[in-house]
Amino acid sequence: MNSLRALLAEDEPADPRKAARHHWLRRSADAWHDARRRCDDAWCELVRDIPEELIDEVEIEPPPEEAEVAALWSQLNDVIQNDRWPRHLYFGCI
Repeated sequence: MNSLRALLAEDEPADPRKAARHHWLRRSADAWHDARRRCDDAWCELVRDIPEELIDEVEIEPPPEEAEVAALWSQLNDVIQNDRWPRHLYFGCI
């Protein structure tokens, strides 16, 4: 996680492979933040009219934005936990 934070804090690296990872990480993190914000807004809309005392008793279907957040997080988490980047960042020049 610290190496990803450092990569995001840097200017674009000179090495083309690092630059590709830098761009992918920046785009993916921005997309995840945007999806997370939209998902939070969707959840707020879903529960807005439910009385607070009933909120734990009501079954609410997650909004579609939840799947987008999970998919983006899965890609980012593969990098964080396993240093596993998307395939095209390894083999993009082939």
